[in-house]
Amino acid sequence: MELGLSYVLKSVVALIVIILAANYGLKYLNTFMTKRNQVIKVIERTPISKSSALSIVEIADTYYLMSFTDTRNEILRELTAEEKEKITASIDETKSIVPVKSKKLHSEKKAVQAFKTLQSQYQSFYEKRK
Repeated sequence: MELGLSYVLKSVVALIVIILAANYGLKYLNTFMTKRNQVIKVIERTPISKSSALSIVEIADTYYLMSFTDTRNEILRELTAEEKEKITASIDETKSIVPVKSKKLHSEKKAVQAFKTLQSQYQSFYEKRK
């Protein structure tokens, strides 16, 4: 009886050691697999329907409004320099620590308003295509 219990206990300990070793090994290998300088970044993604989403994507320092669906991904338009400035300003403001909550809320409202404007333009564009 004791022999069977010790065998099960040793097996469980060995299994835990193997799982931990695999976990740390995968984390170590992941440092080599991930690129430090990403060329393509999804800035913001908003679902439009069950199978489609609207995103702002930065590709090599150029911002695009993109549509993502189950069957197709397309660039709708390149964002202007003014729109790019608004987006980068809102990103910088959200990254920095703002001591007053009202300033942070104001910057978030600006970013949300800019994104909603782009979203409404996309929806009208989508309606025209039908």
